[in-house]
Amino acid sequence: MLDVLAPGLVAGLVVATVHAPLGIEVLKRGIVFIDLATAQVVGLAVILLDVWLRKPSWIVAQGVAFAAGIAIALFFRWIERKSPDEQEAVIGSSFIVAACIALLALANDPHGGEALRHVLSGQILFVSWGDIASFLPIYGLFAVLWLFVPRLRAGTGFFILFALVITASMQLVGVYVVFASLILPALAARAGRGYIHWRAFASGWAAVVAALLISAVADLPAGPFLVVCLAVSAAVMRLLYRKGTSLPPA
Repeated sequence: MLDVLAPGLVAGLVVATVHAPLGIEVLKRGIVFIDLATAQVVGLAVILLDVWLRKPSWIVAQGVAFAAGIAIALFFRWIERKSPDEQEAVIGSSFIVAACIALLALANDPHGGEALRHVLSGQILFVSWGDIASFLPIYGLFAVLWLFVPRLRAGTGFFILFALVITASMQLVGVYVVFASLILPALAARAGRGYIHWRAFASGWAAVVAALLISAVADLPAGPFLVVCLAVSAAVMRLLYRKGTSLPPA
């Protein structure tokens, strides 16, 4: 069984590792729903491309997906600069509009329900080593820039890095898991007004391993169950360390 689960486990652990610091940064900025909106817009781009071209080439699909992710991220950055008080409202509205357009685009498609389910909840148990290899350079680039070029964590650089990671992750694990794996481990890491990063990593890793093993044995949908496990893991982490060290504001 582990041979079958191995690609999904690796994909989930990679996503959890990369999302931990990114999710903490999202909470610090107070733009919680930017990941949900960005992933949904990327998902919409993938759906529309498939509706129009029917099985486009991998290169075309990735070009459109990453272009959509970067475009919406730059739009959110522009809103942050021009009208910061309305940023969260615009982000939330972008999510719901993109979701509704996707529903309309698939309304007359006999396979629309399956396509939408794939975009939303992903198919992490069916991720292949080829899928992982395709997106690993994106995660590697993010890790190098995040660690060694810290100035990119601010301003437009953050939004571009964010878009690249979210675009890759959405295609591996789906919209729901993208949001949950960014925000819930980050909440697990909260300590006073600061964050303890190892808690985010530990919370995400534990949820991925438990979710994939249990879902495979119990024949449960892995994506939705992973979201539930991320929530449980974050809650347990907060309970275990509710009297733990408080950090100064980051």
